[in-house]
Amino acid sequence: QTSPRNMEVPLYELEPEAAHWNLTNHINNIKMDSNFAWLLCSLVSAMAWVIYITYYNARVMGFFITRLLNKLFIHTGYMQVGSITCNVLSGKIMFRNIAYVTHDYTIRIQDGWLIFRWWRSYVPKDVSEDLSHSDTRLSVQLNGFELHVYNRCKLYSKLEQDFFLESQMFPCMDETNKDGKEKSENKITDDALGVVTISGTQGAASLSHSWRDLIPVIKMDISSGRVVFGNRLVPTTLSINVEEAHFVYSTKPAASRLDHFMHFIKCKSENFKVILAPSPKYIGMVDDPPRYMGEGFVVLSSNNMELYYYMDET
Repeated sequence: QTSPRNMEVPLYELEPEAAHWNLTNHINNIKMDSNFAWLLCSLVSAMAWVIYITYYNARVMGFFITRLLNKLFIHTGYMQVGSITCNVLSGKIMFRNIAYVTHDYTIRIQDGWLIFRWWRSYVPKDVSEDLSHSDTRLSVQLNGFELHVYNRCKLYSKLEQDFFLESQMFPCMDETNKDGKEKSENKITDDALGVVTISGTQGAASLSHSWRDLIPVIKMDISSGRVVFGNRLVPTTLSINVEEAHFVYSTKPAASRLDHFMHFIKCKSENFKVILAPSPKYIGMVDDPPRYMGEGFVVLSSNNMELYYYMDET
């Protein structure tokens, strides 16, 4: 005799009961009414909105910001914003593929972010005080930063006017020079009439007082930065490369009583190099350096470097 515990039950008797929850017969009983249609529409809309916010919102915002900047603020160049994302709660702005092109230079940034700490208390201070020990309110991180200076149109245009040469610069340069002449003539007439005018340095000092106490310290970190000077008309191009750079900007009291304040910039860099490389597409006589190391002739190289920059605001 076999006990009830040892009795085996056939599988075909357990399958209907065990798989009862997996049946799809109850779907046929669903009524296709307006409530079910609204449910489907809400689900599809929610999925589409999540996909848009995750993958496309930053690019769409970058497209509209690019059009807005080029139409309202930038008249002599072109600026492109690949994508941008803003977070008001954390005060963070993330961006990607930033490019600003002019007749004289080009700035390109692969990606980065900016944090404005709005939650920190605002303490009004005079611009002549030492602000270097204040809290950091603005932090900037840039990856793949590149600055290429290849022309100086304003200087060339001024030389053409000084030597009475035929202008070969861009039309926008001529318009800016005409505006500068009109402003200088208006200033002379105002001085002749006895009108009190404010100089540019005083205006800069009053403007600096309005935001320097709000943002007393600015920290900037650059990863894989490069500054290039040169074009295809010169045989060599000067390239300044850095792998990691950390900048701190603030203001200190001026050493002289006649100055308003002193700009102070401290930089710590890693893998710093200054290279003279052959200019691409250059046609002419070339004086080869004694030796090449990698991309060109290394003028200066250092694993760790600290730079300090001081300038008085008069």
